[in-house]
Amino acid sequence: MLRLILLTIAFVLTGCQLTPVLPAADTGKTNWYQAGYDDAIAGAVVKDDATLAANYNNLKPDRSRYLKGYASGQKKICQPDALHTRGVNGKLYPASCDGLNNAGQLREAWQRGMDQGARDALEKK
Repeated sequence: MLRLILLTIAFVLTGCQLTPVLPAADTGKTNWYQAGYDDAIAGAVVKDDATLAANYNNLKPDRSRYLKGYASGQKKICQPDALHTRGVNGKLYPASCDGLNNAGQLREAWQRGMDQGARDALEKK
């Protein structure tokens, strides 16, 4: 019986061994345009080179490609209709739209959507 208990404890303890998580190898094949686009669509602010290098394990981020992708993502998400819909669905205002010239107008469209979404939710109750 004692052998069974010791064997069970040994088995359980070996199952609890931690496997270290290693960073991905630097392949140098980061699609910087897509990375920028994805950040803008996600509503993230523009990342600096040090953050990009750490996030993608790539010491030489292609900033110009990243910014082109980011601008493309902004064009898609930072539209009054898209932000209104985002507000209706209760999603946060994307920080990626804050630096634009028409940020005030965009935030107003989002807020109208938030207000409409709140009214709709109350009417359903």
